[in-house]
Amino acid sequence: MSFHRSPRLKQFFIRYISWPIEAIFMLVALVILRIVPIDIASAVTGWLGSKIGPLTGWHKRAKTNLLLAMPELSEKKHYEILSAMWWNLGRNIGEFSHTFSLMNSKKRVEIEGLEQVLKCEKGSIIIGAHQANWEVIPTILKRLQRKSGIVYRPLNNPLANFLVQKRQKYLNAEFFLKGRKAATGMLSTVEENGIIALLVDQQLREGRMVPFFGVPAKTPIAHIKIAAKLQVKLFPVETIRTKGAYFKMIIHEPITIKRTASNEEIFAAAKDINELFEGWIKKRPEQWLWPHRRWGKID
Repeated sequence: MSFHRSPRLKQFFIRYISWPIEAIFMLVALVILRIVPIDIASAVTGWLGSKIGPLTGWHKRAKTNLLLAMPELSEKKHYEILSAMWWNLGRNIGEFSHTFSLMNSKKRVEIEGLEQVLKCEKGSIIIGAHQANWEVIPTILKRLQRKSGIVYRPLNNPLANFLVQKRQKYLNAEFFLKGRKAATGMLSTVEENGIIALLVDQQLREGRMVPFFGVPAKTPIAHIKIAAKLQVKLFPVETIRTKGAYFKMIIHEPITIKRTASNEEIFAAAKDINELFEGWIKKRPEQWLWPHRRWGKID
């Protein structure tokens, strides 16, 4: 009997065999990588990523997305970008177990413009993209030492997701599940003068169609509406891998939305944010997450 003919059998296999094996493998890998010095872990997994990544189905999607977004580049340039991208994503895996050390090191994670957020007596919203190692973005929250919240997308494997959440408890921040439920958590945190951090460059099922690299993409807008309602600032954060396991985050000039912003003005703000991200990605395309479905199923 095949999985195709028996969905229940397939579900049983995934839930009770596949997911536990994946979780065990992840736990063992995290422990080993935690023991290995961060520079070695980053370099080794970066190399592995560069070898394994191009062999996966995600590589085809990454090629399709890159061609859609930047068709003006040559085939050779596309190859170079994707090769370097897999290095970057591989490094992220090696650095994952060392996130706490990264956050506590001002030498490894430099933040430019933090004083802008410090000056805000009211709450604020940090918005970023999947650049370099986006796991270092919460460093901003940690250094501000204020009530904070993080909007996240859970892993498909609940056991693996549990391990990730356990690792993130040291951030002393509330975690809000991405989607409509996150809006309530974001609103309450900001109302209490807290700081929210979220990545807004992924496809959101409930999002609004906004151009990204000239192609309509479902884009989150809840953070824009909250910024308008509570009259707080949106701080775009650009994340850059400067070398190896060293990063620089640039907190750009804040975006303000008027309280009476219309739907058209909310759309315009989302479009401006997408265009800002486009500029960052064009400068360092190898540091962006090309394999995700930013424009839905186009491959």
